[in-house]
Amino acid sequence: MFITELFLKQTVNLKRIYKRIFDILFILLIIQGFLFFQSCDNNPNDLGLEYILSDTLGTKVLNSNKDSMAITFNNFRRYINTYSSIYFTVGKYQGYESKTLLKALSISENYDSSVVLSSYIKINYNKYAYRDTLGSVSFGIYALTKKYDLALITNDSFSTSSIGTNLLGSYSGTPNDTNSIQIPFNSLTAQNWLNYAADTNYPQKNYGIIFVPNGGSTTIKGFGTQYKPSSIITNLVPKVVIVALKGGDTTTLTYDLETVSLNTTTDSPYITDRFVLQNGISYHTILNFDISKLPSNVIINQALLRLKLDRSNSYIFSGTNKKLLFNLVTDSAAKTIDAASGYVTSEPDSVTYTVTLTTVFFRWNNGAAANYGIYIRNAYDILNLDKFYFYGPNDPDTAKRPLLTIRYTPKD
Repeated sequence: MFITELFLKQTVNLKRIYKRIFDILFILLIIQGFLFFQSCDNNPNDLGLEYILSDTLGTKVLNSNKDSMAITFNNFRRYINTYSSIYFTVGKYQGYESKTLLKALSISENYDSSVVLSSYIKINYNKYAYRDTLGSVSFGIYALTKKYDLALITNDSFSTSSIGTNLLGSYSGTPNDTNSIQIPFNSLTAQNWLNYAADTNYPQKNYGIIFVPNGGSTTIKGFGTQYKPSSIITNLVPKVVIVALKGGDTTTLTYDLETVSLNTTTDSPYITDRFVLQNGISYHTILNFDISKLPSNVIINQALLRLKLDRSNSYIFSGTNKKLLFNLVTDSAAKTIDAASGYVTSEPDSVTYTVTLTTVFFRWNNGAAANYGIYIRNAYDILNLDKFYFYGPNDPDTAKRPLLTIRYTPKD
């Protein structure tokens, strides 16, 4: 009995000792954690975090502002095809002009030799304007005398000499909702379209039509196109409606129109120490970075680029997607890019854009790619004419300049 009692007492004492040791270790762990978090802040630029990254882990930080890493930019114009846009645009505004090519899709072969009693073009305003939402649009409709692939054409591949001289219809007004606009269309031209669909040897060819703005336009407005994602009402697709008489029967024929807009400007969009991205025209930019202060063949943990938007000079229509697309430049002269190296910005607030370019700077630093810069454009620059100005690297306010931060670890 005595031995049993002694054993039980020793067991209880051991449990007390173990519990006390556990309590002491737990308290020490809490104190250590408290001291650790006291030395760090949520701000990644805090000195406590810089100390841990640079000294404790061997990580170094290069900051383009603090370390005088030169950043330069090159603005330029790149012609693009706008066939897939949800808007076709037409009109004039302070040096900007937008005209649109249209062509009927899948015209039936069964209505040759018909008599066209009437025809009209139906379009629908898609609630986009550059820049005057209350302005008027005025344009004439003409035949195209040359065949174009609307899915490929750009401004530099179009000739104004391929615009016919006969006026086939016209419109002038101030559209402000999505109600259909019906524009009377030349019946003889519509009849020629039906004949040409049945026989491509027919002398009057159907190469489509073009909306050409005139002096009555005070703004540029966007209308629905053949491109209709699920979020877009399908009745915004432009159409040609033809009432045809054949064999004693009258039939109303309706055909969708495919569209592509060609946008031009006589004004330079460039502002001192700003780089500009404009949809539709289209203006793009290449940013170049002098990374000579970055040691070669290091481990790049993160390369982060921050840009600041100059909202006062920009024009961004409500609802426009504001994401930017970044690509590695592969040829500085031809301005070709590595399409596989696409990076999209995040937009934490209304003026700040950030993008992580770690892989790009790793390739440059290790000689896997030549440092020709980063190509920047709006991720959806086919959609409209919106214009984005960003502060340049020589802006007097250093907080607005492009900021590149590279965190790297030297190799042993």
